[in-house]
Amino acid sequence: MSMKDVRDYLLKQMAELADSDLTGEELAEKVRKAQATSQVATTYINAVKIEVDAYKVFEETGKLPVAIEKPQQLTGGR
Repeated sequence: MSMKDVRDYLLKQMAELADSDLTGEELAEKVRKAQATSQVATTYINAVKIEVDAYKVFEETGKLPVAIEKPQQLTGGR
């Protein structure tokens, strides 16, 4: 899943929450789903931030933390 996928999904959920035709229970269910999605998205985004920080360290030092896999662009496709 890419950051664009996450953004698109969150925007879709925001549009669903703005739907004025939702009844009380339908809206409550959408809100519960949106809260759960928000928590998962936050975790995903924080993980991506850690990877970006690790790549910045790689650019400066040539070393990556063991937990971060070296992308093909950094390994010459190997």
